[in-house]
Amino acid sequence: MRTVMRGPLRLFIKSPGRDERVYEIEKGEVVIGRDAAADIPVEDRTLSRRHCRVYNGADGWRVTDMGSRNGTFLNGSPILDDRLEEGDRVELGETKISAYYPKGDQQEDTDEAPDLQQLLSRAMAAPKSRGGVAGHHREIRALTHLMELNEKINALRDEDRLLEGVLDAAIELTNAGRGFLLLKQEDHFVVRRARLPDHRDLTDPDGSFSVSVAQQVIQEGKSVLSEDMQVDDRFDGHASVANLKLRSLVCVPVIDKDGVFGAIYLDNAYEKGTFDGWDVRMLESFASLASIAIRNARERKEIAMRRREAVRQSRRIERLNERLRRALRIRTNALRRAREDLAKQADELGLKYSYDQIIGRSPAMKSVLRLVDRVTDLTIPVLIVGESGTGKELIARAVHFNGPRRRGRIVGENCAAIPEALMESEFFGYQRGAFTGANRDHAGLFEQAHEGTLFLDEVGEMSLDMQKKFLRVLEEGEVRRVGAKRTVNVDFRLVSATNRDLSEMLRGGKFREDLYYRIAGVVIELPPLRERKEDVPSLVAHFIGEASSPGQNVRLDPAAMDLLVAYEWPGNVRELRNEVQRLIALQAGGLITPEHLSSRILAYRAPDPDSPPQGGLKAMVEDLERRVVRAALMRHGWNKSRAAAELGLSRLGLRKKLERYGLDSEQPPKGGI
Repeated sequence: MRTVMRGPLRLFIKSPGRDERVYEIEKGEVVIGRDAAADIPVEDRTLSRRHCRVYNGADGWRVTDMGSRNGTFLNGSPILDDRLEEGDRVELGETKISAYYPKGDQQEDTDEAPDLQQLLSRAMAAPKSRGGVAGHHREIRALTHLMELNEKINALRDEDRLLEGVLDAAIELTNAGRGFLLLKQEDHFVVRRARLPDHRDLTDPDGSFSVSVAQQVIQEGKSVLSEDMQVDDRFDGHASVANLKLRSLVCVPVIDKDGVFGAIYLDNAYEKGTFDGWDVRMLESFASLASIAIRNARERKEIAMRRREAVRQSRRIERLNERLRRALRIRTNALRRAREDLAKQADELGLKYSYDQIIGRSPAMKSVLRLVDRVTDLTIPVLIVGESGTGKELIARAVHFNGPRRRGRIVGENCAAIPEALMESEFFGYQRGAFTGANRDHAGLFEQAHEGTLFLDEVGEMSLDMQKKFLRVLEEGEVRRVGAKRTVNVDFRLVSATNRDLSEMLRGGKFREDLYYRIAGVVIELPPLRERKEDVPSLVAHFIGEASSPGQNVRLDPAAMDLLVAYEWPGNVRELRNEVQRLIALQAGGLITPEHLSSRILAYRAPDPDSPPQGGLKAMVEDLERRVVRAALMRHGWNKSRAAAELGLSRLGLRKKLERYGLDSEQPPKGGI
């Protein structure tokens, strides 16, 4: 196969008494001759002033004799004009020229570049006239040696050993006196290996080579050859060349697909002419093979590092997963035990449903839950009565989510929070354009609760006019939106709640009797917290867990718990919850002691039933009466009408007793309700 020379051309020119020089020919043609004005001037008295021309023709690079006195010879034969092939020798008088491609340019009219075995086969089959018998044998020996060295370095897997093997092979290939391997590290180049023949390390590589030459090769990506640096005018002014007394030198770049990433630097400080153009070509081929081996070693190292990191991360993830699994097992077991405890309590109480959101199993609460359990499956309306903060909404939600309408919505509304003027539109809804601001259709509470549960808190705050309209909806099961002409059927379960005494409101004409009997199918009365103080510790523990952040270890001193249990809690469970939240917010962690409690709790002193007051029977009766009146007021949130009704007194009679015992000026404790 003929090698067609295209692209840039490299000429190795050796003239009498001069070092072999390397010329990169990139323009279309050059003239070689003895004339100083020639493109490549050669100091050889046997050459004509303009001896020959090398140019890039239609079929590749060619050489033409320009009427020289001694003629131009190609591979030993005289020519006038002929094509140059890879490895051709041109003789001009006593000057010898070799033609090659620079490393990396396309040379063959084939799909792939030949490997070392192909190069060796071609060299052995080539005519021996090309370069003479000695040159032919040298080429074969060098290629064979290069193949052996390539096998050796490819067998090395560790990068450090590979770098040593590469440099040792380069020294062995060229018979160099010393060798340096420079590789890129981040944004600069460092000497990775410095070796002597016979696989020995150079003990002090810094300052032992020409840094400027290595930098030139790395920056330009072109090889440098000098047979004797002491007389080579290219290195005039290089202090390192003079100081180190360098003679022979060759330095080639190490190139991969990303560009120059290193250089192989070889020299001989004692002999000149150690290296020639053939060494440059062989060393460049070797550098190409070495770059592949180094890149593969680095890729293997990176893959190994990634594999180790993946294993490390996998083990870390497995440890985290195991910790999560342990935490999940602990949580699952705790939840299972809690459910078992609730189920056991439910079995003990004879309950069908679980009330895990309702904290407390005091006798008073057990009685309430039994009643809730019986009415849950029914469809009759439920009225929940109790002081503010006793948990009426929790009971309502338990009735809904345990009942037959659990798949529907529970729609809740506080009647005291709706202005009188908006109550009808909120309950019945409205059509678009029914009034100013009605820019869309709106479904009222009755429609929203269809096939679900309607929970009305503070139902005692509903006006008489609204009570009348509400009663009609309950009786007829249909509503008509404000501004609409047709009615809509509705079906919902009604659960109402109030902290007012509806029986007293009935007597006062403030609540319709017919509506009362429609909403009070079953009345569930919730006890205040002061009547179920056994539940205070459980509630406190629940609220601490609810308000604490992860890792926050909050504990309650027994003395503080005693004060919390003894307090009357006029705001009931809501007040207790607010107190615990305040304690958690102010006491970020650690032990909660009595001094952390609110002043009203610390100031409260429960009466001692075993220490009767001084003054005889009359004083004892008055003290008892004062305590009974005060307890009734506290049970009803200081509502004097309800307290009077419970005590069987008129409002006037109650007012007189308050004035008599000094209770009229006493205000209800502030509990953050």
